[in-house]
Amino acid sequence: MSASKPNSNNGKLRLHDEVGLPIDGLPLQVQTFINEIASKYDCPSEFVVAAVFSAVSTVIGKRIMIYDGFYTNPLEIWLTIVAPSGSNKTAPSKEVFKPLREINNRNGELFKREYATWKTNKDRDESNPPRLNQIIVDDLTEEARNTILQYSKTGILAYQPEIKGFFDDLNRYVKSGAISRILRLFDGDSFVVNRKGEEEPLILRNAFMNIFGDIQPDLLRSTFGNELFVYNGMNQRFLFVWPDNFEFPPREIIHLDQEILNKWAASLTRIYNYEHLEGTINITGKCEHMYKEYYDSLQEKKAANIDNSYLISIYGKLQIHVERLAGIVHMMSLIENSSYTFNISEQAMDYAIRCMHYFEHTAIKVYEKIFDINQQKSVVTPNTIAGWIRLFAENVRITNQKAFAHGISRDPAYISKALNGKV
Repeated sequence: MSASKPNSNNGKLRLHDEVGLPIDGLPLQVQTFINEIASKYDCPSEFVVAAVFSAVSTVIGKRIMIYDGFYTNPLEIWLTIVAPSGSNKTAPSKEVFKPLREINNRNGELFKREYATWKTNKDRDESNPPRLNQIIVDDLTEEARNTILQYSKTGILAYQPEIKGFFDDLNRYVKSGAISRILRLFDGDSFVVNRKGEEEPLILRNAFMNIFGDIQPDLLRSTFGNELFVYNGMNQRFLFVWPDNFEFPPREIIHLDQEILNKWAASLTRIYNYEHLEGTINITGKCEHMYKEYYDSLQEKKAANIDNSYLISIYGKLQIHVERLAGIVHMMSLIENSSYTFNISEQAMDYAIRCMHYFEHTAIKVYEKIFDINQQKSVVTPNTIAGWIRLFAENVRITNQKAFAHGISRDPAYISKALNGKV
């Protein structure tokens, strides 16, 4: 199903009446798997599609990058499902991610054997013991996560059911630089983490971490509405899955088709074990023109919302998300074939753009929920003096910045920087 674009009225956004996440651009085997999980679990297909994107991206990991002629991006994707309690938002994702757990288990058994051999070797290198290569991890401390990333061959999926806990942890360590490092992980950066009390730092090269979680709509404001996440680009790095309609059908006595599940597991395992999976795929030819057209349409929306830094950031990140998703879908050719091409297919780009119309729609739904747009009242909770100044200015016009600065015992230059989001 093809999704329509959000409407614009003098720069003011209006939501679609109803938008769905299409599956027609995916390999037939993947479509069959999605329909099987969605129908048997009685959940919106969007839940399954999002998990499929995340799973395929994770088994590819940092081995494949995408180049648009200017920038190189990893095929990394951060996704959050927004749905009320009882809508079956968690179980389908767990089913999609089962093959990743199985890969973890096999890697664990291999690690045990390698470690036992290393331990009995009298000439072993104590500084270089075998390392456990994980691909999916649950709730972790930052220290443990960075250690796993340092030795990961492909990258990891940080699976965070009830993603509010993940954000609550970030809030607790706001002064440690943890948030800054998480933001850099989105770009697949290489960086060094100096550990307290340790001589040897952690070196993360092209660190790759997908994030996948879920949240109830009523918790969006207290989780994503923190001023820090609103203005540092954290929120806009996430793609949200938020179906417009939910159904709660009666239970049927039916069972999952094991053959379909086995094919899905075999496909993910084959991609993970693909020895020659490396390099850079490119956006060229007609795909480049398709991407330019979509990119330019977002530039126009930025211009129409020049006074809204949050929306501008959404559109800016969508220009990145569409590349990554096109790359993920392009690499899905490995599910039905034994090889892949290094130029993005037109079908993959077209499908990714149509998906972005959906993700734009849901990003705006989240934006309206966070800022309580229907009541024309911002409810972002500031956690800095600069944030309170911006919140005050949104509700009461500051006609004299110098007098205002004197009244709160601040330098006028600080007021100007705060109002422009520079502090």
